[in-house]
Amino acid sequence: MSLALSPVGLTIAVGFAAGLAGTLGWMLRVPPPAPRGATSTLRSVEAIRKVLVPILDLGASVRAVELAARLNQGHKAEMLIVYVHEIPLQAPLVMPEKDPRIQRALAAAAFIATQHAIEPRTKVNVARQAGHRIVEIAREEAVDLIVMGISHQNRPNESPLGRVAEHVVRNAPCEVVVDRVPRQKVALIPTEVI
Repeated sequence: MSLALSPVGLTIAVGFAAGLAGTLGWMLRVPPPAPRGATSTLRSVEAIRKVLVPILDLGASVRAVELAARLNQGHKAEMLIVYVHEIPLQAPLVMPEKDPRIQRALAAAAFIATQHAIEPRTKVNVARQAGHRIVEIAREEAVDLIVMGISHQNRPNESPLGRVAEHVVRNAPCEVVVDRVPRQKVALIPTEVI
């Protein structure tokens, strides 16, 4: 038996070997290293198990619930929605009777969370200063993230974040996301729930 090499057969064999070598080289190549910190950042976001959304201003806070729910998609973190009712220093520090405004705010926030397949826990708290109470709740509940919505309106001597958000950002034991609604979008957010 004699083997005869034909130029066409030799060309096909060389092409096949080159294709096979290229495919194996592509499959076995080592990907470029991830930038330093990128993988730990991804793991830290996936590690969020409990999110606190304080309700302060109905329009901006309801938007914060939507933002928190979108950040939570795929992670199934627990969501705690808290309405912190500020009581002036002159008044006794007692829980107000069933305030329909508070109930509407919590109902609107809970409705938005349920639209993202999240069953939130809701509660009402009273405090002399809302920022202090939000930080206390974050510690008590061991939350991993606070998502706050603030409006564009500030008092003359306040920081751009406002008194409450400023305190929370400075003192929270966890990450804080602050969503400041721009002036042009304020009209698009309902401030009264029927």
